[in-house]
Amino acid sequence: MPDRPLILFPSPERADREHKTPVFTKTVRPSFGRQFTRLQPSFNLLKNAFEQKALKLQQSPTGINPEFALVFEIIGTVDNFYTAVKNTDGLEWIFDSEVEPFNPDDDFYQVDKDSGERVDDSLNGKLYCVMSNQQAMAQLLSLWQRRQNGESDVFKRGFAGLRDIFTHINDIRKWDARDRIAETHALDYWRESLEFDGDSPVPFEIELFFRSDETKRRNAVEAIRHEIQSLGGRIIQECVIGEIFYHGMLVELPRVSIEGLVNRYEEIELSQVDDIMFFRPVCQSMFVSATDSEICTSAEEAPLPTGDAVVAVFDGMPMQNHRLLRGRVIVDDPDDYASAYESKYRVHGTSMVSLAIYGDIKRNEAPISSPVYVRPILRPKQNGFDKITECVPDDSMFIDVLHRAVKRMMEGDGQESATAPNTKVINLSIGDPVRQLATTMSPTARLLDFLAYKYNILFIISAGNHPEIVNFVDKPFDELKALNISQRSSIFGETIKANQRNLKILAPAESLNGLTIGALYDDFTNANETARFIWAVDRGLPSPVSAIGKGYRSVITPDLFYYGGREFIRGKFDGKIDWVESLREPGCLSAAPYGTGDADGCAFSFGTSDAAAQITHEAAKCHDVLNQVFLAQTGSKIPVEATAILLKAMLTHGASWEPIAEKLALAMGASLKQLSKWLGNGVPNISRVIECTKERITLIGLGALKKDEGNIFRLPLPVDFSSRLMKRKLTVTLSYLSPIAPNKQTYRGAQLWFNIDDSGKGLVPARQNTEWQAVRKGSLQHEIFIGENPIVWNDDDLIIKVNCKEEANKIKTAIPYCLFVSFEVAEGFDVNLYADVSAKIHQRVQISNN
Repeated sequence: MPDRPLILFPSPERADREHKTPVFTKTVRPSFGRQFTRLQPSFNLLKNAFEQKALKLQQSPTGINPEFALVFEIIGTVDNFYTAVKNTDGLEWIFDSEVEPFNPDDDFYQVDKDSGERVDDSLNGKLYCVMSNQQAMAQLLSLWQRRQNGESDVFKRGFAGLRDIFTHINDIRKWDARDRIAETHALDYWRESLEFDGDSPVPFEIELFFRSDETKRRNAVEAIRHEIQSLGGRIIQECVIGEIFYHGMLVELPRVSIEGLVNRYEEIELSQVDDIMFFRPVCQSMFVSATDSEICTSAEEAPLPTGDAVVAVFDGMPMQNHRLLRGRVIVDDPDDYASAYESKYRVHGTSMVSLAIYGDIKRNEAPISSPVYVRPILRPKQNGFDKITECVPDDSMFIDVLHRAVKRMMEGDGQESATAPNTKVINLSIGDPVRQLATTMSPTARLLDFLAYKYNILFIISAGNHPEIVNFVDKPFDELKALNISQRSSIFGETIKANQRNLKILAPAESLNGLTIGALYDDFTNANETARFIWAVDRGLPSPVSAIGKGYRSVITPDLFYYGGREFIRGKFDGKIDWVESLREPGCLSAAPYGTGDADGCAFSFGTSDAAAQITHEAAKCHDVLNQVFLAQTGSKIPVEATAILLKAMLTHGASWEPIAEKLALAMGASLKQLSKWLGNGVPNISRVIECTKERITLIGLGALKKDEGNIFRLPLPVDFSSRLMKRKLTVTLSYLSPIAPNKQTYRGAQLWFNIDDSGKGLVPARQNTEWQAVRKGSLQHEIFIGENPIVWNDDDLIIKVNCKEEANKIKTAIPYCLFVSFEVAEGFDVNLYADVSAKIHQRVQISNN
């Protein structure tokens, strides 16, 4: 136990939540009459589409009522439209999403709220997607016609959203063939498959509009089955996860049919099936199983772990008998991946498990004290004549594999009991390169958010790699080599900014409840440049391959950046540059197969996978520290329901931009106050959170809040700040897991946030390390405040207030949260902050227990 352990806050005081001041903006919209005239052509098109489909369905023996997914492109938002849709027979809400801003015109534009003059700024818009049958569409048109004719009370209680949306509509249309591939790159995937996969059938996924009615889901599947079979294909798998509004199918088509889709996409009947929301490539995450490793020469083995697994790794099959892993892993392989997984190809899983256990071996840290639960979800695959990759199997759906794996771990599978129900962290160092961040949340991210909230699990997710960044650099190798490292950093920074649309985080890294990790270009090796191999950017900066943020709805993502290793760049024959593909130094050192896999080796690697696995290692260490704190101060271990959020906050609490802020701002051409896009919440310093010092104290608060409630935590500071300049810093980290609304663009079910109240005395008046507009958008709020001017304090309390409000959902239960608060003063003052504050806290705990 440290000499100065972390301290638990007394129970918080109950209060009402604080309310934000609404922002007033005025958008001029057309009159009801003008809208009716303007939209009449669109209504006629929809009316004809319904009639034509009704005629077509008359030939069908099922007699299905014709339905379309209708797309409302609107200016602004209409919050009560969702309620109106729920109350209208024949309408079913599908989803809503943000769209590119609209240019103003004579119908829609903004005016200055003070002068009333027109402002030609772009207008924010949204897309609402609603499933409608012919009768519901006719009812909508009738209501709007009656309103246009001057009738009053047309829209009864609960239906005002139908009226209000009408004046916001920019266009109304049906979901069509182009929508089904707009953000998924399906055509590019099909073209590449034709080029590289020979005569093999091509698998891909179809995501359907989720229908709550099982009969409608069955009808949709049969309609798609008919078209797939007519093209000579087959359905491999179907997956329905109602909790996240997901319905998908894995299908396969022969080469000739794929050629038809590529060359005549909109003419193929499959592209016109109205039940299809998206065509998607299969998950293409893959890792080359190179064997350029060295014989393992690690130090003597440490004691074996005990107890239940705290962390899990979902990855490739590890070498469980490797001397560094033996006795430290629990492999659960219900799908028998091991039988076709030769030891020499067990590269990525072995590396990730090793990094979770030891961190970077070069760092010489002790292994974690608990075993690691491993669920293999990758398999080896022949990729070309002489290349083996570890990849997500293309005969099963990645989302289904993840769902079954977590459910088996936490609940059990069939008659079998749960395999690792006490696990609190899952490492997922796998990203899908064909699913970059888009306007809708990916199904895998929705699944992780749902599972995190349901089971109180922290998913630690790699942000994804973009090694192709070197292809965008327009300087040849010799020119780069002649530049100093700061100049090279700026070249890569400019390249990243210019190509950022193609370098976004990879699904499921946009997860709201998870902790997404980017990679630093740093490790613990001492390699040097050579005439042939040079560094890309300055040591410690974000790695050029690391996917960039922000996340969904501009949430700060990645959350943290950690050691991802370095790799050299080299010149190619054409003078351009490429990464040096080697498992030798530099990079992050971990266990690996050696030779044919019959010997224990070690190898170096780099990227966001390594960074995420090392954060998982730190999570296990933090878990041990928290257990000690709770046992010492409460007599019990960490509360089970709070473990995941405690770890999430603790891993983040020591993070800051400080080590690299100036270098990064220079490289990216950014302001020091606007680095969250490139650095998230910063680089974590776990040692700062494991124990306190004489000048720094860290306290932990726990609570749970319902709608419109608040909690107040009081931090006593019996320090005289009035007589001298004394540098002081306050760091506050709030963490929670939010329920989600999978079919709403708002998505986050509840918002929690904190405010600081120092009674206006300016104790820590300056924010640093963050963009204040962004910190409240996710499920993690991390802020640092500083000050040093003399102030009259009078032994006052600093107040931290946590607030809760509904966002996308009705909150039925209290939302658990945790709070880490650190206060510190600069060294060199005659202040024992830890002793003074902990004594005050101890007094209050005693009083509250009486």
